[in-house]
Amino acid sequence: MKSALFRFSWLLAAFGCMVGPDYHPPHLDSPTQWESLNESSAAHLMTKKPLAKWWEVFKDALLDKYIRLAMENNNDLRAAESNILAARALRQIVSSKLYPQLDLDLNATRTAYSQNGLFSTLGGGALPTVQVPRFLNLFNALFAASWEIDLFGKTRRLVEAAEAWVGRTTERKNDLIISLLAEVAENYLEVRGNQNLLALRQENVALLEKTLAIEQKRFETGYVNAFDVAQIEAELALARAAIPPLQSHIYTGIYALSVLTGQYPGAFTEEMLPIEPLPKEPAIVRVGLQSDLLRRRPDVREKERELATATAFVGVAVASFYPSFSLSADGGFQSLAIKELFQKNSKTWSLGTDLLMPLFRGGRLVGQLHASEASVAAAAFAYQQTVLNALEEAETTLAVYLQDLFKINHLQHNVAWNREKVALTRRRYESGLVSLMEWLNLKRELNGVEQNLLQSRITSLVDLVSLYKALGGGWEEEE
Repeated sequence: MKSALFRFSWLLAAFGCMVGPDYHPPHLDSPTQWESLNESSAAHLMTKKPLAKWWEVFKDALLDKYIRLAMENNNDLRAAESNILAARALRQIVSSKLYPQLDLDLNATRTAYSQNGLFSTLGGGALPTVQVPRFLNLFNALFAASWEIDLFGKTRRLVEAAEAWVGRTTERKNDLIISLLAEVAENYLEVRGNQNLLALRQENVALLEKTLAIEQKRFETGYVNAFDVAQIEAELALARAAIPPLQSHIYTGIYALSVLTGQYPGAFTEEMLPIEPLPKEPAIVRVGLQSDLLRRRPDVREKERELATATAFVGVAVASFYPSFSLSADGGFQSLAIKELFQKNSKTWSLGTDLLMPLFRGGRLVGQLHASEASVAAAAFAYQQTVLNALEEAETTLAVYLQDLFKINHLQHNVAWNREKVALTRRRYESGLVSLMEWLNLKRELNGVEQNLLQSRITSLVDLVSLYKALGGGWEEEE
């Protein structure tokens, strides 16, 4: 009897159906080619798969170090990893419902019965007398088993939802990795750029101080009026005012780098303060095919997993309309004396089944189904919008970076021309053909265009980091 019942239960579990919709990932349909990829940009772009360790294109050992430290010590990243562990544990909890639950219960009780109660050794009255000891000991050693058979796939759909949620939590961590690495690189490049920009602005201040000294002497000898001197003084004051904000940006960038890598704000001040050249832009950027972008972007993959989770919950809601079937069994030993507990005559057991069929729930089950279906629709729309946002971000950052390169190319020609002009003027000054003031004015013009070029290079490098972020690179190494 017992073996036949359990064999029947295993057959129900093995051949039970799964109600509700089966999930199929949405079809990714996007153009293969980039809008910005044309003859003018072909010299800067390559459609090979983007680099996983994209920060290595800058060839900066200190940046590599900070990237590694951020991956090892960033607290937000560690929290995301803990969330993945929690999601996996929840999946394990849900999966446990697919198997029989077995418990061991060892207990002992001592009961004192009332002498005036129903079970009493004192006769009399309308009720018969039952001979029961005044004090009673009872010992139990029992195994209890229960199993709700997943006949219509409710538990299996819950497992699907939990599995998809693990994937969603993993992709959220991957998306955090991309943002973290980009933020580290951006802060590092801005600090290096601002340090070099500070040097140029300090040089401009020095040139203005020399110019002011010459103008003051010329004013004393009557060659210029007070207005000319005041104009140089105003320019000098403005140039000096531009230095403190830049110094502030340098320190705040260093502090941000330290915190991103899990350190106290001043941890990297000593090694970052010495000025180093700004890293160069790579000659060619590997952007891959646009059709591969959506497979790389963790935010798109995260929304796809959310859609899978919502679809699984529709199956759970549908299965709630169907009956549930469960088995229960108890067996073990029971005795009034502990020395007789494990004897043959102390054996006890029971078997039971339960079939629960929902008949009327006041519309709750229908409401749950409609809510689940609405969640699927919302997740589908969110997925589609994330896809569009990803394509827009990648196209925009690519176009912006290319325009940065074109601008830098023009500014480099301008700087080269101004440097040539300064060199020629210096030779003329040394030959006595032009004044020192004329040469200083050209030096200040050169300083201005060099600042413009440097600021454009800082912008282009930060935009390049944004491009790598938009391409979804960086998390693959962690995988």
